[in-house]
Amino acid sequence: MKRIFLVGSPRSGTTMLQSLLAAHPEVISFPESKFFHYLLYKKFAGKLPGRLEAFFKDEINRPELLQGFDDSQTVGNKVSWLVGVLDGLAAEQNKSIWLEKTPEHIYFIDDIERFLPDAKFIHILRNGMDTIASLHEATSSSHDLWGPGWDLNHCIDRWKQAMLISHKYAKKSNHILVNYEEIVDNKVKKLEDICHFMGVEYDAKMLEAYQEKAASLSLNLPWHQGIEREVKSSNVHKYHKIFTRNEIKDILDKIKRVKDEIAWKVAVEVSEPISDICALPQIYDRLCCTIELEGIKLGILELPVCDGTVAGAVLADAIAAQFAWQILDRFFQRNRCEKGNRLWETLLEPFHKKNDWRLFLQELWGRPHWHLEDFYKPEIAGEVPTITLEKDLIALEVSEEFANIKVELDEIDVLVKVGGVAVGIVTVAVENNFVSAQKLRSTITRNSGFELCVATVREALLGKPLNGKQSLRSRLASCAQQRSNLPDSLNAAGAGGIYPPNAVMFGRRSGAIGTSVSRRAALPAAAIAGETTMEIASENEFPKQVFYAPEIIGRKSPYREVYHSVKPQVFDNHSVTQRLPILAYRRISPDGLDAVTPQALEQQLQYLKDRAYYSASWENWRSAKLAKTPLPGKAVLMTFDGGYLDFFQYAWPLLKRFDFTATVFLVAESIGKTNSWEKAEFAEVQLMGWPEIRQLRDAGIEFGSMSATYQPLTALSPTEIVREGAKSRAILERELEKSVKCFAYPYGDVDPIVAHLIGASGYTFGVSYRSKFSSFDDALLSLPRLQVSAKKALKLP
Repeated sequence: MKRIFLVGSPRSGTTMLQSLLAAHPEVISFPESKFFHYLLYKKFAGKLPGRLEAFFKDEINRPELLQGFDDSQTVGNKVSWLVGVLDGLAAEQNKSIWLEKTPEHIYFIDDIERFLPDAKFIHILRNGMDTIASLHEATSSSHDLWGPGWDLNHCIDRWKQAMLISHKYAKKSNHILVNYEEIVDNKVKKLEDICHFMGVEYDAKMLEAYQEKAASLSLNLPWHQGIEREVKSSNVHKYHKIFTRNEIKDILDKIKRVKDEIAWKVAVEVSEPISDICALPQIYDRLCCTIELEGIKLGILELPVCDGTVAGAVLADAIAAQFAWQILDRFFQRNRCEKGNRLWETLLEPFHKKNDWRLFLQELWGRPHWHLEDFYKPEIAGEVPTITLEKDLIALEVSEEFANIKVELDEIDVLVKVGGVAVGIVTVAVENNFVSAQKLRSTITRNSGFELCVATVREALLGKPLNGKQSLRSRLASCAQQRSNLPDSLNAAGAGGIYPPNAVMFGRRSGAIGTSVSRRAALPAAAIAGETTMEIASENEFPKQVFYAPEIIGRKSPYREVYHSVKPQVFDNHSVTQRLPILAYRRISPDGLDAVTPQALEQQLQYLKDRAYYSASWENWRSAKLAKTPLPGKAVLMTFDGGYLDFFQYAWPLLKRFDFTATVFLVAESIGKTNSWEKAEFAEVQLMGWPEIRQLRDAGIEFGSMSATYQPLTALSPTEIVREGAKSRAILERELEKSVKCFAYPYGDVDPIVAHLIGASGYTFGVSYRSKFSSFDDALLSLPRLQVSAKKALKLP
């Protein structure tokens, strides 16, 4: 007889999963026995006989089975008695498995294993926000049945304890951890996995007989109401109507601590080969990686785990993007130790030192005596050969010397490669049918910026010893030579073996070099249904691994040499913007809790106009950050969250009158409906529909995403995060007929995992509610905003 225990937090889907498994022809299950809870929990000492009487008489209607119970027996004998009874019940119905489901038994796993060494355990885990909300609602509405002490903090603690306990057993072969969301999302696949764990074949009857079993096992308890309905996902989330914003933020803070604690933790030495981290238990969805350089800790890197793997190519790219300067500094220290020529005095924020950037460019371009400004001057002449170009595209490797180009075109595109790997396309203007080698070099330097450093470190330094006599430029040349032996194409045949075989890859999106467009990323295979993919030697109908591969560059996605703003601006010549105020508004309405009134907005816009503020664009700020050059005048970015109809009615006329523009963030699946995500705190009001949105689009208002269903993303799995971002972007771009690059995190809730996946989903800019001015050091996917509300007035210098 196989004995299986199903455990988890209350309200995490244990009864749903029990009902599905109980519908298998080989399985028998029962309502919650609570046996070990009453047997071993000191608070319930002496109450076991009463509990067993209720279980056998009232719940399974077999009172005669109580005859063999003796409360004076030892604990071990009582366990043997119960196991014998359950074995007998299973044998009566010719079942080979009995399944016992009591969520509280999660606290007694070690005891159960001691008494039943052959027992198996199924742990079900569910999204923290949904579990806590459901538990809070159930305990509040049925207080007499749940008992005292069930406040919000206790609900949070119960979910937290269950998560931490379950993950203690993730590596044990007699335990399986499954996500509620994955069962709902892909019932057959997950049930097949669980059946394999139990040692039986999956049977389709499990889905056919589910409702009948659910009705009999739930005992008609009020919190099980509706348990017999079809197993499917829902866009309705209880926490929207139960918790205020402050309560949600408090819950998210506690959830984040749990997720950090249960992340898969590894240490990576960057001077050794960077390999795939694979075969991780499917329950792990985040990697916490300590990055070390020759034994010295550089910092912590967080990445999502997709389909049980973190690919070495993605890990290497992320390491280079976050720690390029420190790694490069150590390389130069090891290889240039001449007296008085230590390159960098400190590892702290070296990018602010122009001298450091000059030294890197000298190494990269092989120009050791040039000044910093020389690398940006297209007019510097040099004695180099001239070639004739008959097409408008040329691929150039930065570690090779460039030639002058003769071409009868107005402009040419340059595919820039670093160490043989494409980093982007830049467009170079042609004058008098001629482009000098230095103009090519200066244009690449200007438009690629820090990405040159990231790509150089990734290709030339990571995974290799830092000592040796090869220069940085020589290392890049060696890498390029190795890649040149691969099949030739625009990007060396599916990114030249960078990614695992049999993977599916998305090629590079359009956008500026150095943004999320340039970052490698894995995507959960379950999240890509319906996307257009580039398939590389795929043998399976459903891919095991999916990647966003920026090295795969199609025509045409150029980043222009010069950015032209849409509308000429008159600037305050006495001011510049080095710290950008990004303002975050919610509702603009004469009434409504926490709404800014039209009169107050009018005064604020007058205030900005009187101080010579003007509306900057996201691209303005990106360009300023790339060049580390302040914007002229006094710039401001105005954003409005939610897409309320009152923006169209009240805010837009005022913005137009004062010559400001704005970005409005929309909850894609709520367009034309109401703000249902704010039920617990605010009245439901009408949101804009597509007619209003298109009218504003035509008038110059920009629109961004605020996810598909307004869920706090740090509480979600990588699959759910990508779906929230990708689905929303697909809806908005289809209806707006233009690209959507900006994302506002619901509740301002973002962490490195969320930012990474939102960038991989196609966004360039992300905004939170960190209340401060945006600086050059802010990541584009984690820009802070200053909230403006009825209680938080606008104050700018």
